[in-house]
Amino acid sequence: MGSTTGVKRVAVLGVQVPFVRGGAEYLNEELVRQINIWGEGRKVKAELIQLPYKWYPETQILSDLLAWRLLDLCESNGYKINLSIATKFPSYASSHPNMALWLVHQHRVFYDLQGTPYDFPELTSEQQSVRDSLRAIDKRMLAGINPRFTISHTVSDRLERFCGLTSGVLYPPSRLAQHIYAGEYGDYILYLGRLESIKRPGLLIDAITHCPTGRAVIAGTGSLGAALKSKVEKLGIGDRVELRGFVSDVDLLALIAGARAIFYAPVDEDFGFATIEAFHAQKPVITCIDSGEVERIVSSTGSGWVSEPEPRMVAESLNACFATSPADLKRMVGVGGELARSITWENVIKNLIEPRL
Repeated sequence: MGSTTGVKRVAVLGVQVPFVRGGAEYLNEELVRQINIWGEGRKVKAELIQLPYKWYPETQILSDLLAWRLLDLCESNGYKINLSIATKFPSYASSHPNMALWLVHQHRVFYDLQGTPYDFPELTSEQQSVRDSLRAIDKRMLAGINPRFTISHTVSDRLERFCGLTSGVLYPPSRLAQHIYAGEYGDYILYLGRLESIKRPGLLIDAITHCPTGRAVIAGTGSLGAALKSKVEKLGIGDRVELRGFVSDVDLLALIAGARAIFYAPVDEDFGFATIEAFHAQKPVITCIDSGEVERIVSSTGSGWVSEPEPRMVAESLNACFATSPADLKRMVGVGGELARSITWENVIKNLIEPRL
């Protein structure tokens, strides 16, 4: 396979909600960068192809899916595109004779989040009809892609439970992995990520009020920013909870290095880069029993604490962390650190890219 110039081209398909950036966006950008590094001497070139995505009203989702389906991704500017890699819904609606799937997640509100507080309170008959149609289309599209990989066991489990489809798991490395360093075990628990209700940063604020010592630092932006600031002010704990907002990579690395532990407890998280970033810095992770892949990783490695998603229960984990010596904290993260170091782009490219070029 190849074009007339001898260069093999890889299209990485990204779905972009305008003005929103998170782990999926960073993953796509880093995947393109890593393919191009690997492909420099192999005549392989990758590009990121994105379309905007709007998930409401639900009929709009059908239009966005159709937009991907109508794209011609077989060639560009007269050159053949040798491989197409789909990631999030609905990028895998596109058509290509050599497509691989590295699934970040499906449209979760159609599946594991339907009927939860993260869904509409009630569905109209039209919404239910759209969802039924899209679930059927989703299964058909995904069934037609080989190979199928996901970014975590949690995503693979959902894919099998809701669509009856099996898949392999390829953990993605953090884009910061090579820059993370370990520092002292400080007096604060760090939350890093988007400030959205499903990520539950407010749970850390509520929990810290039940701790006699220690602080919380929350780094990130999102729709909950103002509400979290108001919560801190109403509770009168501005001296113990610091809302840092957006931080640069340099500042983020310093915050991770100086933290005592990382708090990361989203609802049924797909993967959670914060977990792996914490382990690279020899920091334990505090999470909850319903936090998806984060809970799975922390429980399997023993590199942190897992509790019920309730402030007093989380506070018990925080207090245990504050009471644990730095030497014991470092030992606790030993297996987690080994896992983090084993997650490499070489492994991703070996399984996702090489066999199809």
